[in-house]
Amino acid sequence: MILATLQGGGIDGTLVVVSRDRRRLVVPPRGPRTMQQALDEWPSWEHALEATFVELDDERHGFPVEHATFDAPLPRAFHWAEGSCYLQHMERIRGGRGEALPVDHLRQPIVYQSGSARNMAPCSDIALLDPAWELDLEATVVVITGHVRGGASEDEAADQIRLVGMTNDLTYRKLLVDERRQGTGVYSSKPGRAYAPFVVSPSDLGPAWSGSNLRAVLRCEVGGDTLGVPRADRDIAFEFPQILAHLAKTRPLVPGSIVGTGTVSNADPAAGYACIAEKRAVELAKDGAATTPFLRVGDTVGIEALGDDGTSLFGRIRQTVVPA
Repeated sequence: MILATLQGGGIDGTLVVVSRDRRRLVVPPRGPRTMQQALDEWPSWEHALEATFVELDDERHGFPVEHATFDAPLPRAFHWAEGSCYLQHMERIRGGRGEALPVDHLRQPIVYQSGSARNMAPCSDIALLDPAWELDLEATVVVITGHVRGGASEDEAADQIRLVGMTNDLTYRKLLVDERRQGTGVYSSKPGRAYAPFVVSPSDLGPAWSGSNLRAVLRCEVGGDTLGVPRADRDIAFEFPQILAHLAKTRPLVPGSIVGTGTVSNADPAAGYACIAEKRAVELAKDGAATTPFLRVGDTVGIEALGDDGTSLFGRIRQTVVPA
């Protein structure tokens, strides 16, 4: 099924079911009123939501998507965590700062927990608080989980992947470096995340879901120019079951936990980049100077995940940088 959240109806918005062609939507006539309620009571509501999804195959049902104002699928989440899965991204970024990756980075993912509210709508403006803090986009694939028990195996964790989506994991690069050097963890450097409007169950992604990761291109644009078109299923060191099991090693994950891959990145330079800092690191290594600017007031950011058949899997993130 394909789900989304409309703005209005309370702080957590209103849950809607979206048609297979992503053109129509409907508030489920019976069932949960919010995305979090659906996730909390998934065994009770899954079949009813699936039935509504199937009914939308009849084009007489539903309302046009273009008339909707979407919020983030989960406007506020109980938990956000990321496992930096694309090692060439980490190597390029840290290499540009003269830092090395941990010695066991090929064996164990680098994970962190960060703020999970309030999540931003797909077309929300980005307030630039201080240009000196070096604002960057980061195109990231995410899953939303059910209950993952503490100590879960990779297979158990995979069974709790309820929905798949995409986020722009905004980062102030200068603050990120400062926080890492302090050893205090990531917080101020993460001003918020905007999410694509739709989240899709793995079974309804079809060939765009491998069973453990997304098979799609992430098209990333800044100011209408292509920054990169990396593939999410290429050059990934740790897939979702590994990340989830690693996160659940010492604690359970509650329903509605959002877990990301980290910035999608490919080794092939022709794929371009899903963040500006990585492009700057490559420029620095190649030419001795980084020339691509970080985000500035007036810039637009576009991110879209495209299946091999050209389907926009989660809809589009489109944001404009504005003065604070």
